[in-house]
Amino acid sequence: MKHFFKFIFLIACTLNIQAVLAQGINFETTSLAVAMGKAGNPAEPKLILVDCYTTWCIPCLEMSQQEFPKKVAGDYFNPRFVSIKFDMEKGEGKEIGKKYNVTTYPTFLILNAQGQEINRIVGKASAEEFIEKAKSALDPKNSLAGLKAAYEESKNMQTGFPYALALYQSSKDPSPVLEELFDNAQDFERFSKAYLELAFGITKFGSPFFRKLMLEKANIDAAWGTEVTNRIIFDKIRKDMYQIANETAAKYNIVYTPKEVEEIAYTVSLLKLPKDKAESHMCRLALYVINQDLDGLIAYYKRHIALIPNTDVFKDMLDGMLMQKMAKANEKQKIAIKEYFTGLVKVHDREAQRYRSLTEALNRTAVK
Repeated sequence: MKHFFKFIFLIACTLNIQAVLAQGINFETTSLAVAMGKAGNPAEPKLILVDCYTTWCIPCLEMSQQEFPKKVAGDYFNPRFVSIKFDMEKGEGKEIGKKYNVTTYPTFLILNAQGQEINRIVGKASAEEFIEKAKSALDPKNSLAGLKAAYEESKNMQTGFPYALALYQSSKDPSPVLEELFDNAQDFERFSKAYLELAFGITKFGSPFFRKLMLEKANIDAAWGTEVTNRIIFDKIRKDMYQIANETAAKYNIVYTPKEVEEIAYTVSLLKLPKDKAESHMCRLALYVINQDLDGLIAYYKRHIALIPNTDVFKDMLDGMLMQKMAKANEKQKIAIKEYFTGLVKVHDREAQRYRSLTEALNRTAVK
């Protein structure tokens, strides 16, 4: 009987959890046009929430599975919104992504019944935080027009940075605002980490604004430390350089000229990143690839990449990239690539032998 009541209790708990989750946001499986029609119903007017996601976006999945099913989310959104979601890489999602210029995931569009964008929310948040962001997004002063008006009136960092951030999140260019702030704000404002991460993040390498930022690098280093500053700068282009080196840049619409990659490689070399880290070499590898210099690439691997410890998580990635080059290599280059990997085998054999010797010595000590 005791086990029976325990079983009933577990079933009740499970049903209760399912009931709570079932009260989350009700995402309808329908088109944007149908959602606009429902939102425009005079008897029950609503706004439209569009969840713009991709299947590979982990934060998108976490929002969908962990936050939106919560009762608190449903209580707020269901009475006020017609909620729909689209994969930005399929069907109508492609059209919506293009129409509303969605380039960051997850992005949540807030539209009126006519399909006009009121505001948007970008990024992951808890259900409670997401509700507060939605409330803030619906405040007219937090719209792009409202933020612009506030900035035009005061022209300071307090109004300018929120406006620049909103422009960036709306896939619009915030660089004119950021540059104006950089020219006029006080040092403690323009050297803040939040400002610099956005400024370096959107500024093209070699552009006048980028050069203006780099001229202040000594002051930025003093404010945040050289390592932090270098990481902000390097993170800006690391992924792009990897895609170029891996010859997948075209797939992701990443376009650089050889001259631009050379400029990036030169600038990154001045950061003096640690040579024993595989990712530190990404710009140089991209430069060889974009110049179609496979001989130079192989020589660089033998001279530098071979020395990187095998424990580096990016080392296997770089070795895999070189393996892929076999398909377009001539016979001489294929031999050179094989020599590189043969050299790695010898190095690892020596390491393995050293560890075997140490283990045997320990075993002999244990026996004594």
